[in-house]
Amino acid sequence: MALLTELGLLAESGHSAGRPTVTATATETALNRLAQQAEQTAARSLEEAIRIRKAMRLLTTELADQYQQQESMAPAELIVGLDRISEVLEDCTELAQDEVLSMHPGPVVESRSKARLERNQKVLDRGVGMRTIHLASTARLPQGLALLEDMQRAGVRIRLAPTIPFRLIVIDEVMAFTPAFGTEAQPTAMVTRGPVITRLLRRVFEHCWQSAVELGTDAPAPQDLDDTPLTGQQAGILRLMNAGFKDEAIARELGISTRTLRRLMNDLMEKLGADNRFRAGVRAQQLGWLK
Repeated sequence: MALLTELGLLAESGHSAGRPTVTATATETALNRLAQQAEQTAARSLEEAIRIRKAMRLLTTELADQYQQQESMAPAELIVGLDRISEVLEDCTELAQDEVLSMHPGPVVESRSKARLERNQKVLDRGVGMRTIHLASTARLPQGLALLEDMQRAGVRIRLAPTIPFRLIVIDEVMAFTPAFGTEAQPTAMVTRGPVITRLLRRVFEHCWQSAVELGTDAPAPQDLDDTPLTGQQAGILRLMNAGFKDEAIARELGISTRTLRRLMNDLMEKLGADNRFRAGVRAQQLGWLK
């Protein structure tokens, strides 16, 4: 009976002996009433949707303004303590969408190797690329070589360098971790957000990457290379190549045509006995032509 009343098929018409009396309502009338209720409910839902849409538009505008401010200010914060640094790094790498870059100037800490491999695997499993540069001396130690080989098998691209300027982790063009020297007694990392500084740090990484050697690659000895001094133009091309400039940008810097540049680059590659930019950079580094 309660359901019939709720549907409008029964309606109270008065009271008899202290009890309500009900009468039947025409089916068409009940259906019209239900239709009106449905229309009113839909209208209220539409009003609520419009209100939410306006609120989202306002929030989006505010977030865009904040992002523009973030781009200009490149905000940073200090993270103190190894445990806290690891915790923040774990959270941040979960945000990576494109690529995670890193440089490690110190020895491998065996107690943290397992956690590092697990973190790397989570990132790689999401389809995010990873490149890292380690000291060449790391591969000469059994525990260091074992870690690097495990990382390489997992899908991390690894290169080795004789020196690395500082520890660095770059997540897309969104965030970067660098050491904060002389600020705290404990290990301290500076976390920089926004593309302003991050893009600069990516350039530093790419510069180091170009002059490093792939793990497992035997570089030719310097005495096997042509050590004839470079011309000024060749030195300029090599310097700009090593800085990551593309052909068109190098040609503009040197004031020559792209066609002339490519001929000069072919001569330079032949002189260095290299078939690509990376090997040219490695061999030029061995000869001391990149300072």
